[in-house]
Amino acid sequence: MHTIVDGVPGGLMADPLRHLLTWDRAGKPPVVLFEPGRYLVSDAEIVRTVLASTTEPFEARAATLGAVSDWIPGSEKSRPVNAAIARELDTVLRSLPQERIAEELRSAMAGEDWPSAVSGLYLRLFGDRLLPDLSPSARKALHRALSFSNRRDRDKSAVLTLRRRIAHSRAEAALYRWASNRDGDAGFQKAVHDAVGSMDDVALVLHGLIGALCRATAMVLAWCVLLDSGWRTGMPVGTTLTRGKSSAPVENRVREALRLWPTAWLMSRKVTSPIEVGGVALSPGERLFLCTFLLHRDPRVWNDADEYLPARWENPPEGYKAVYLPYGFGAAACVGSRFVSQATARVLECWSELPAAAIELRKENPVMGPILAPPEFRFAGAQV
Repeated sequence: MHTIVDGVPGGLMADPLRHLLTWDRAGKPPVVLFEPGRYLVSDAEIVRTVLASTTEPFEARAATLGAVSDWIPGSEKSRPVNAAIARELDTVLRSLPQERIAEELRSAMAGEDWPSAVSGLYLRLFGDRLLPDLSPSARKALHRALSFSNRRDRDKSAVLTLRRRIAHSRAEAALYRWASNRDGDAGFQKAVHDAVGSMDDVALVLHGLIGALCRATAMVLAWCVLLDSGWRTGMPVGTTLTRGKSSAPVENRVREALRLWPTAWLMSRKVTSPIEVGGVALSPGERLFLCTFLLHRDPRVWNDADEYLPARWENPPEGYKAVYLPYGFGAAACVGSRFVSQATARVLECWSELPAAAIELRKENPVMGPILAPPEFRFAGAQV
């Protein structure tokens, strides 16, 4: 007999934060029915097995909850692209001077609410290298698309959805024009073109890549800033936090932020042929939702699992690699995972050296949508 969370179909997705923070591991099986045809998976072995599969009995693609295109990072077709992107991102990261990062941080701290402001920061920092000679109007179109994606995390209205769609179409048209004039380029642009063929698809992949990198790095940095400053769930709007000065290495702060609040908190796979998973018989068309949020808070692996403790990474628990999947696993692994962690650490290090500024909460709760976004906040008294 299947269990429906709280006995209310749709209850989990209506308020995932409340359900997952109070999840009763002892009282629930590893595969739980939460809506007709939709199952939540909280077992690490099952999650890894499902994510590693690129063939039957699951559809080939594996994506965070509605966040990315149909691109398959682990496929034969995409491996040259992955390698080219990794090389390009490494070069970009090494070429950035600390002074430039600090300058952009000051601007972001004095601007719009975080984490949205940080998406624009990363676009400015890395866009010149990833998309050389991109026109100001095209750059503006990309920034506008990012902004609408960030707003869409919190506002699901039909009007905003339409405006986001228009903004994305304009950004992709701008990238189409840019890519059409660069057919002979080497590097990752050529690798993308060789892999996907049509210029329309090149524009889609480039937009997806830039958007995913900017949004993922923005969310992780914002989480680090909040957690370093002592934020906890339930703090009301208007709460003022003193910016923290953590003594932990920046790499450990990034790892711990990704453990506690993984950006890719939920990944899904569609069943394409009959199979039994975790003792549950599944039929074609049903869908598994693989929850890294629950894996990362498993008290059998992590001491004080709900606490932000960067020091735990000085001596991580035995067997943690099997349950720590902040960027997915196998075919669903994020192409830019290394870049996201390293870029966040690099910018976080610069941020830690800037003059302290108080943080004011603008929203109370995180948003568990396509990505796990922190509550919005802004800086007061930032010295720019």
